[in-house]
Amino acid sequence: MSKNRIEAFSDGVFAIVITLLILDIRVPDVEYSQLGSAFVPLLPRIFAYIISFGVIGVYWVAHHQSLQLIKQVNGYLLWLNLLYLLAVSFMPFPTALLGRYPGQSIPIVVYGCNLVTANLIGLLLRLYLRAHPELGRNYSLGPQKKSLFMYIFVNVSYAIAMVLGFYVPLVSYGIFVIVLIVVILYYSATPRPAAGEITTPTK
Repeated sequence: MSKNRIEAFSDGVFAIVITLLILDIRVPDVEYSQLGSAFVPLLPRIFAYIISFGVIGVYWVAHHQSLQLIKQVNGYLLWLNLLYLLAVSFMPFPTALLGRYPGQSIPIVVYGCNLVTANLIGLLLRLYLRAHPELGRNYSLGPQKKSLFMYIFVNVSYAIAMVLGFYVPLVSYGIFVIVLIVVILYYSATPRPAAGEITTPTK
């Protein structure tokens, strides 16, 4: 299978996932006089949608940058990519839970587990590429301490958010927001990898 087919398929999955996120937010079926108050119950769902949209956007950017530096694909890489897309495509479910049951611990734990799982598969993909440089365009894999630090920071933060979800759920929400902002700033400040190097995605 060519790399172009994987890129097209992956982009299609990301596009569908982002589209599915909005389906949990519906226009209130109320009289116009009650429209203002009807928006209040929707606020948790809107919040969950915005956060998940940003997270999936970060995943897509990182995934796109990684695929640009791959010149050929083997079966193992193909399945690792599918596993990664499996974790990403699951996102609408915990997002819906987070929006429908605000302030509850189980949705926070399920949401956090989904994010950590996607990151773990992304790490496996990174390690596989490092072990098989023949799949890339003659890129070199030097020390990536900054990328590793971000990976640890993000996933430890998610673990803390899941634990705090049983005690102070609002703090968990704050952690999700802060981590998303930090990662967006990190990718915005990180130069786009050239043909002779690679930066591994950290979500």
